[in-house]
Amino acid sequence: MTNPEWLNYLNDQKILTQGDIEGEQVLHLQTPCEINLTESASKTLRDNYDPGCEKGGFLAAYPIKKNDKTVLIIKEIINLTNVSDDPKHSYLPDSAELGNGLRRAFKEHFLPIRFHTHPTEDETPIMEIFNYLYQADTSEQDRLVSNTLTLVVNKQLLLPRCLMLSTGKSNQRMFIGFYNGLIAPIEFEMHKKDNIKKAMDYILNDVSEWARKGDNKWWLTGGGVLLALLIIRYNKYAIPLILMLVAMLPMFINDQHGRPKYFAQLTKAREVTIDIP
Repeated sequence: MTNPEWLNYLNDQKILTQGDIEGEQVLHLQTPCEINLTESASKTLRDNYDPGCEKGGFLAAYPIKKNDKTVLIIKEIINLTNVSDDPKHSYLPDSAELGNGLRRAFKEHFLPIRFHTHPTEDETPIMEIFNYLYQADTSEQDRLVSNTLTLVVNKQLLLPRCLMLSTGKSNQRMFIGFYNGLIAPIEFEMHKKDNIKKAMDYILNDVSEWARKGDNKWWLTGGGVLLALLIIRYNKYAIPLILMLVAMLPMFINDQHGRPKYFAQLTKAREVTIDIP
């Protein structure tokens, strides 16, 4: 099966569909879509992450149609050399490796989803956490190049791109998100706010259920009074701490609060499925 024939097959299977970018016809993924990152691929991403510079390559995504959903199973990570003059702040793949990777993708019939990382390195662990929070979104350059098309003979293909990063040297937390491709947001900030609200609703509901049991409401009341007294007595220290915890709230939002949409945060390398509705 030639490359155009394979793309036609994916189009017939409703894995791909026609779209439009400024009047130009392109093929892109059909939604709803599930992206399944296998445990081995998740571990490879985490193990290869460099907190000091940007890296990138392809996620080898094998497409199938299941229950009227497009399912992409990512089994392998293909790393490409970063030839940027400033690898700490930008990612530019080696053109020869890029071409070889694309040829291999269409030969082996997987969709090559481009990924890159953002660095979070710092001398202090707390600053690495804040770097992680700040860098877990697309840059202006990321958004700009996300409309770059892949030419396959006489067809043009646009796939979503992937951003991945971790919490510096500790590597305790991993962010992986998918953007653009005409099926996903071009940035994650708005959806992070939605996730925080959803998680807070879960937490408040859990606290409410706990408070209804036995004498738990008195423990809750006592704890609230004690916290208020501590804030009044030590507000010089408490207020900055509270502000810091509020700023770090996205750190505590992960895939346990419902199925992750567009992006996920993992506390360990494991299989995860991300929805693109």
